[in-house]
Amino acid sequence: MPVKKAGLGQLIPLGKGSYGEVFDAPGYHLPGDHTALAYKEFTSEVAAQARSAKTAVVFRDWLNPADRDDLDRYTAWPRALVEEKGNVAGLLMPRVPDEFFCRALDPDSGVMKRRPRDMQWLIASTEQRAAAQIDMPDIDYTDRLILLGRLVYAIGRLHKHGWVFGDLSFKNAVFALNPPQVLLLDCDGAAPLSDHSREQSSTPMWDPPECSLTPSVVPQQDLQDERTDVYKLGLAILRCLSPGKGAASSRSVARVTGVLDPDGEALVERAVDSNRARRPSAKELYAYFRKVVAKRIQPPVVLDARLVTPFRVRGMDARLEWQIKHATEVTVTAGNGQTETITVTGGPQSYTFRPRESGPVTIEVANRFGRLQVNLGEITLYELPPFEVRLGYLPSLEVPELRAFTLEAIRPALESMPRIQVPQVPPVPSLPTADLLGVFTETMMAVTAVPLPLPRLADAVSEAWHSVASSLMNVARKDAESLWQPHLASQSSAESEP
Repeated sequence: MPVKKAGLGQLIPLGKGSYGEVFDAPGYHLPGDHTALAYKEFTSEVAAQARSAKTAVVFRDWLNPADRDDLDRYTAWPRALVEEKGNVAGLLMPRVPDEFFCRALDPDSGVMKRRPRDMQWLIASTEQRAAAQIDMPDIDYTDRLILLGRLVYAIGRLHKHGWVFGDLSFKNAVFALNPPQVLLLDCDGAAPLSDHSREQSSTPMWDPPECSLTPSVVPQQDLQDERTDVYKLGLAILRCLSPGKGAASSRSVARVTGVLDPDGEALVERAVDSNRARRPSAKELYAYFRKVVAKRIQPPVVLDARLVTPFRVRGMDARLEWQIKHATEVTVTAGNGQTETITVTGGPQSYTFRPRESGPVTIEVANRFGRLQVNLGEITLYELPPFEVRLGYLPSLEVPELRAFTLEAIRPALESMPRIQVPQVPPVPSLPTADLLGVFTETMMAVTAVPLPLPRLADAVSEAWHSVASSLMNVARKDAESLWQPHLASQSSAESEP
């Protein structure tokens, strides 16, 4: 669905071109997409640009997720159309990431400014870079091969989907160095080969012979295609590998003599041949660069990687395990945009992180020569049920009061025994229940009284009773023995007489 321009929020001017003006849109994101966006407003040929942009947006939307990710990695492809007063006024595209920028001297103002690091700097000499005061080191041969290989790959992927880029030139491609990366710009000018009414321009000194811009040469065809793209790739290769004087306009294969091996020289010669039929495909060019680069670098390799804990309770850590070679860092992405980047070493390694929400988990391993992304599956977070302690529901203890009692009730029975005297038994005092919870009740909360028996206190009373009764019986037994002792003695004496 098109986006209303009024909903983009604050727009910050970034630059102007022949066909439009570009603004930063820091306050706007597409639903479900956290990509930083820029707004391109059409300033000329609005209707034609609107048709081209709509075709580009639909093309990306119909790609499968893997191809869409691949397209986004190498291009600033249009994401959505922007409407104003019911008409298409422009498009939204990814903002160029910071790693594709440099600082260089502005020739008009004489001050250092931030600017995109376009591939024009790959043909600049040491003296030209020094004069511009650009903060960019000399690009070595290996990095140049990698950058050219990535440029060829980006164009080749479009060809695979039946699209032609069209206006390929150094101003429409920017690069980064750590790791070496390439990003195509002005992608709304690309078109499907099936569109026979497509109109695509060529930058001066990049035009193929069959679409020549030279006034004295009659162009053989109006439409650009895969073979015109390959011609421009051939120009990019010979110019980037032989920087310096004349590189910006050179079309001579002799510039790469001795720079490339014989196979590479032959491929470039075919690529810039005026005979279209001799030109190789972008796939052939890429196969060559992949072969020569592989001999010079060690890209990251993932031997094994897994999500050990796919199910977690919110607040618990999740654990990953991996074994990676030739990588310097790993970026872990979980849920909807949560990312963490860590430095890695060789050998098996374990890593824990705290996920904020359920969703897919991926790792992206990288070194200065490349990146590799691996999907580790989904992590699911479960919520703990609510837990609340309410002390008002706790009951208080209540001990029933024990009434005082004496042993006077058994005195008549004991006195009926002959000559048995019952000593004075002191009364057992009243045992009022101690106010065990009084302080707690007054200071903490009001509670509900619940009667509670005290079996231990009853046992104590019973034990006291048995102890007193035992004492009384012992006293009675001794008194009885003292009374009967004389009688037993006289009876014994009588029995002893003859």
